[in-house]
Amino acid sequence: MASFLKSRGIFAQTTREPQSPLILEALSKCESKEGACLLFAADRASHAKKVEKRLEGGAWVVCDRFTDSSLAYQAGGWGMDLKKVERVNAFATNLRPDLTLILSCPPSLAAKRMRRRGRQSGFDSDLLLQKRVLCLYRLLARRGGNRKIVDASGTQRQVESRIKEEVGKKWSRAR
Repeated sequence: MASFLKSRGIFAQTTREPQSPLILEALSKCESKEGACLLFAADRASHAKKVEKRLEGGAWVVCDRFTDSSLAYQAGGWGMDLKKVERVNAFATNLRPDLTLILSCPPSLAAKRMRRRGRQSGFDSDLLLQKRVLCLYRLLARRGGNRKIVDASGTQRQVESRIKEEVGKKWSRAR
């Protein structure tokens, strides 16, 4: 996405969550869902400050994961109370994306792709958890808030085309 935006003359930078290696280490030792929720939120608070600085510098920021990921995985996947997870994340940051693209495909296809890339975590291999996550993402999309579901079940080129189309709908500059 950042390369696409840059090809359109748009100054774009990328980020991802979780971003802190210390948080990742703490998460690997965490034994409670609540503790993990707070660790992800702490990482997000730090990450959001970096995003804000980039935005102030005139960049468009393309972030791989943000608040909706926590809502989907923690409330949808883990079964935590959605309102509580929302409150924790609202405390971490009031930054809201201008556009959230939810890449959606059957969990079995997503797991197959992750295995093929050699980057599979415990989250990715649990198909029941992935189905619950997908349901929560769909709920979030129905709420609106600049969220769009993108069919990610096609080829890489097809999915990229769908993403570019959604970005183009939002910003004519990106067409």
